[in-house]
Amino acid sequence: MENNTLSFTFHILLPENIERNGQPVVLGDVKELGSWKNPIVKLRQPFPQNPTYWKSDPVTISVSNFEKIQYKYAIHTSKPTLFGEEKIEFEGIDTEDNRTLNIGINDQFDIWKIRGFAFVDYIYDSIEINNFKDKVVEYQRLLTLYNDLTIRASNPKFIIDRIDDNIKEKRLFLCVLLGYYISKKREEGSPHELPDNFPSYLLLDTLEDYKQEFLPSDTKDQIHTAIITLIKHNAFQMRFEWLITFKIVVEVDPNCTFIKHLKALKYSDKNLAKFIEKYKIIKPYTENIKFESYVEIARWLIQLCNNMDHLFILWDDTLLHNNKIDNVINKCFIEQIQKCIVHDDAVTLDYHFKRVPANYRYDLSEVFRSHALFLLKDLNRNWTEENITSITNLLHNDRLYWAREDAISSLEFISQSNTLELLDIFPEILDDWFHSDFIDTKEKKISKICVVWFKNLLLELDTRNDFIFSVFQQLKFIHPLLGQRINIWRDLTAIAVDSVKNFSEDQIFAATKLIVQIKQDNVKVLFLEMVKDILNKSTQQTYDQLLNKIRIICDCRTANTLNVPNMMSEDILYHIMTRLQNQSTASSPSEHYLNILRASNFWNIILRANGSVAKLTSNLFVKNTKTSINELSGLLREKTIDFQLLQQILEYDDEYLFRHFDAAVPKKKALGDVIISRDEIAELRKICNNYQIQLDVLSKFYNGFCPNDKVNDVADYIRDVIQHLQNLDKTKVKQVLLSDHLEIHEKTMDSARNCYKFNRSQTFRNIFDSCIEEDTAAINVEYIAQNLIPIVFEKYNAICKQLKDWEKLKCSEASLLWNNVMDVNAELDLMECYRLSKSQRFVQTLDYLPKIPHWIQRLEELEKVVKMEIFKVPHSEDDWLTKAIYILKDDSTKLGQINNFFDYLDRNLSNVNQD
Repeated sequence: MENNTLSFTFHILLPENIERNGQPVVLGDVKELGSWKNPIVKLRQPFPQNPTYWKSDPVTISVSNFEKIQYKYAIHTSKPTLFGEEKIEFEGIDTEDNRTLNIGINDQFDIWKIRGFAFVDYIYDSIEINNFKDKVVEYQRLLTLYNDLTIRASNPKFIIDRIDDNIKEKRLFLCVLLGYYISKKREEGSPHELPDNFPSYLLLDTLEDYKQEFLPSDTKDQIHTAIITLIKHNAFQMRFEWLITFKIVVEVDPNCTFIKHLKALKYSDKNLAKFIEKYKIIKPYTENIKFESYVEIARWLIQLCNNMDHLFILWDDTLLHNNKIDNVINKCFIEQIQKCIVHDDAVTLDYHFKRVPANYRYDLSEVFRSHALFLLKDLNRNWTEENITSITNLLHNDRLYWAREDAISSLEFISQSNTLELLDIFPEILDDWFHSDFIDTKEKKISKICVVWFKNLLLELDTRNDFIFSVFQQLKFIHPLLGQRINIWRDLTAIAVDSVKNFSEDQIFAATKLIVQIKQDNVKVLFLEMVKDILNKSTQQTYDQLLNKIRIICDCRTANTLNVPNMMSEDILYHIMTRLQNQSTASSPSEHYLNILRASNFWNIILRANGSVAKLTSNLFVKNTKTSINELSGLLREKTIDFQLLQQILEYDDEYLFRHFDAAVPKKKALGDVIISRDEIAELRKICNNYQIQLDVLSKFYNGFCPNDKVNDVADYIRDVIQHLQNLDKTKVKQVLLSDHLEIHEKTMDSARNCYKFNRSQTFRNIFDSCIEEDTAAINVEYIAQNLIPIVFEKYNAICKQLKDWEKLKCSEASLLWNNVMDVNAELDLMECYRLSKSQRFVQTLDYLPKIPHWIQRLEELEKVVKMEIFKVPHSEDDWLTKAIYILKDDSTKLGQINNFFDYLDRNLSNVNQD
């Protein structure tokens, strides 16, 4: 082997003078051998003295082709120049004569195979009407002598080539040949299928009047084989000539074994309709078939029908019927119906059942019931609207004869569904259950099924925006069915409430506007009780939070008004008011008034609410609140309110208070309704402020300008002021307005008011302290108020006026006024009536002035250090330090010189630090 190739030489003995017919060649199934078509490997005679020996030149074949290479010898006739055609005549009869290349040897030695077996042709051609049986016997003798060649010569091609002969006996002979040929192939273990173009219908027509006596008795098996082969070929070619064999079936196949060969036969609806019509024609011939065989035929016919319409036609018009037959095939008929509907959806199933003839409905009802339950049991099935309608029709259909267990199963399967539309029909189907004569067992399955259904229904509803409303709407639908079944209703409502409570309070309250649309009162009461329970369990909330919830409940979007749209919302509000009453913990009327006032925005909305408010306004807490507001309004108008409560009330602005009191007054004023105007509120505020200021003025005067260690009666005055402050809760406003209310303080009031502004003034205090020190008669309050204070103001005014020309004012003259002043600007603000300059230079001068004593002390200490010998610092009486001390102590130094002096001081101190 070189380059993956092998070389072969072909040797063969051919008939003498065969070259006269053409060129001997070798052809095979590889390209090196011409691929059966191209005669490239030619044979030659190497020894003329031996004319039957032919050989080829060596043929090189690729290794890749060495998988069972087949070849044959042939005679190639080249195409003539004028007429005729090129042809190749192979040795042998058919492909069974193909040779296989022996790749183990280089030289292939062969002998030419004969091309034909004319004996079979002779017998066929010699057949006449009166010698048919003898010719069959001759053929059998030929089989005995040359079985293989005879069988091979009797092949389907031989039959096809001669089948057009109209002599019936010749066609019948061809049937015999076919029987022997097929039988032989089966013996060899190679079952032979007829080619598609085999005209089986022509041979089947020949068999119409066939009798076994036409043939030798030992051909019975062969003719049976031929008939079976023809039936199978014709049937699977979707032709119907094979049905003619029913006329002779008792003769040739009494057990109807041909049927088992047709088990795989399937017809389209169109062909099935044709088949049934054809079968009706031969129906009379089936009456003589044995019972067992006919049952097999009937079963096959039933199984052949792949739709119900054809099946009913077959059953009614085609099959034979009697009790014996029907008892056997009825089960097959029902099973075939089941196969016909096995892929039905609900729509198709409903359609098919409507087409079931009335006399079949009872027998077939179980099949349809079972498939309907199968559809319901499939949790992954896609339920369209049409399918939902159809399955509902089926479940309602009394002609399906639904039994108790079937009904329970249907409810159970529906309850387990994850399709909302299917779950929606549960109440309707349940209603059928209750209106039937079915009785639930001690297991109480219906109760359990209802619970499962409702839970799954809520799971499917969970994705909806109106879930809460949908839950109670479902309760509305099932209440007529289950409302009187206490245990089931209790379980379902508990599930509903629990599922809703998973939502926020606001979401639940917002559903009120939808729930009110439900007509079923029991369902609305259930929602109402749930909301009340939520409110009862919620933590105490602010009035603003509560008001927000009320707006949600009433679906009210406006901020300043509240419209109660319906009685359900009003019932909830009524409950809220009752709960507020229970939470009210005021220990006194004043605290009660103030609690209401703090929640004024809330009560403004509630008391002004419109819509469905008849019940709300009758609520005891609402009525008491309105009464309390009016009571407080009356106290204010009559000025019989105590001063402490007034102070607390006036912490709110006038408009707030006016709206508060106005909210309690209806549009149509009734007897006892009190209105307090904005002017009256403003007047009360003025009274309150004046009285508070009076007490503060007196208190600050006595404590600030009547020193306890010098003024012997000041304690009595202070005690009286304190007593008034402590008794504000007992002091009525009208008492304050009496002229003698502060009688003890009458002579001090004017001076106290004048001093009130200067209570925080250090400059005024300096003048006052100087004056009181000099006046030994200032030992009682009345003297100080009547005599001392006017002197203080006179002196204070005089000094303040001198500050207008401050630069010329001596430091010694201004030092008394500005002693200990920490905030110059604040003091100048109190002196604003004198219109003094607030220049930076003036402010800085006044800031230095109180610090002069401090600087004198520091500089003197520095001077002592300088004079110490240990430091040996040069020093004279004329140096800057001595001059600075002198200037600061000089009473004649003017205020206008202070800023320059401290600049001078800073420069010298800076030098000291550097040294």
